[in-house]
Amino acid sequence: MGYEQITAEEFSKAEGVGDWRVLGVHAHAVFRTGSFATGLELVNAIGELAEEADHHPDLKLGYPSLAVHLTTHDTGTLTTADLDLAQRISAAARNLGVAGDPEAVQAWE
Repeated sequence: MGYEQITAEEFSKAEGVGDWRVLGVHAHAVFRTGSFATGLELVNAIGELAEEADHHPDLKLGYPSLAVHLTTHDTGTLTTADLDLAQRISAAARNLGVAGDPEAVQAWE
């Protein structure tokens, strides 16, 4: 296990996670893709990042946004693995010109 548990406050204060909100022990982001095709591009980028990290988020692709949910399933908490992947996902979104919408985070169904 190459990660450590972190608090919601530690997650939220980290660099590069302005797109994210923590609800309970889960980190959530909504990215306004503007099109289904761009959403698929971001899903594919996230897939590559997740495989590299061996850490897999839950995704909900719709039009015109992509919702992402992170938690560490092994521990049932937030960990540094979630933080690292969130930072990488936000960077991938920026590279595609996709903006995060943290105000859209309400709940995960």
